[in-house]
Amino acid sequence: MPVAMSAGEPLTAKIAGTLCRPRGRDRGVLQVLLPGGGYDRTYWSWRGDPRGPSYVEAMNRAGYATLALDRIGTGKSSAPPSTAFAPDSQTFTIHQVLRAFRHQRIVLVGNSLGSTVARMIAVHHPADVDGLILTGESSTPNWSAFEQLGADYIPATQHPLLAGRRLDDGYGALRPGVRRSWFYYGPAAADQVVARDEANPEPDVFPTDPEFGSVLLNRKIKVPVLVVVGRHDRLICDTGAGGSDCSSSATLLAGERPYYAPNADLQALVVPNTGHVLNLHRTAPALYPLLAQWAQRHL
Repeated sequence: MPVAMSAGEPLTAKIAGTLCRPRGRDRGVLQVLLPGGGYDRTYWSWRGDPRGPSYVEAMNRAGYATLALDRIGTGKSSAPPSTAFAPDSQTFTIHQVLRAFRHQRIVLVGNSLGSTVARMIAVHHPADVDGLILTGESSTPNWSAFEQLGADYIPATQHPLLAGRRLDDGYGALRPGVRRSWFYYGPAAADQVVARDEANPEPDVFPTDPEFGSVLLNRKIKVPVLVVVGRHDRLICDTGAGGSDCSSSATLLAGERPYYAPNADLQALVVPNTGHVLNLHRTAPALYPLLAQWAQRHL
């Protein structure tokens, strides 16, 4: 779909996506899927357990249409010069896609950076969405771990698998060989899945808006929200480092509540034996029915 990089600008960029509709019963709800940093839309169609369904397959079987998007600068979406990115480009480009599908109910489903984009859309474009499923993100992440993760980022031009894209140095990428340690809980990660992950890196231009992701804005969110975190997410779960208490769904919810409005329709779920990229763990097939049930109750 053609999009503008910011309000008032021409439609010079494109957002790519894959729309999949259920073969049987259609609940009339579209799940718009936003991948995290370093990933494209295929995150939602990979199988963390080769014997189980992908996220898209599971939701289609449950009666939900899915639209998996490549955020601007990733996958098959446009990759304009990094100087063309406005502070709100990550949010505004998705907002334009959502408007084209607003004849139906929409739940935004994100992972990590994709969850942050989803939250900001609910804050700044509240008419776009009817619900949020935020995976791999919380209101109190482990900031010391994020600082360490930042040291593992390099210019995309220096990544051997991305150099051919001829991006400028405003695009960053995670250096080879570190995804397993940052994003996975080893006992629940299949070697072939991690290898595929390493073989398919994506670059990113991260938002420069100083308020992007601010949890102080969460009180403006008026739609139902489900926060989902893996029990062993290095980037989220570490109370000793000021991160979230992921010892149970109840403790995660208690930590989230102060950041949302008192009457917010808010739930939280901690997924055992799982790291940051929840879909890419063997535990994923057991998680998907819980997310479908939440969507059925709230949408």
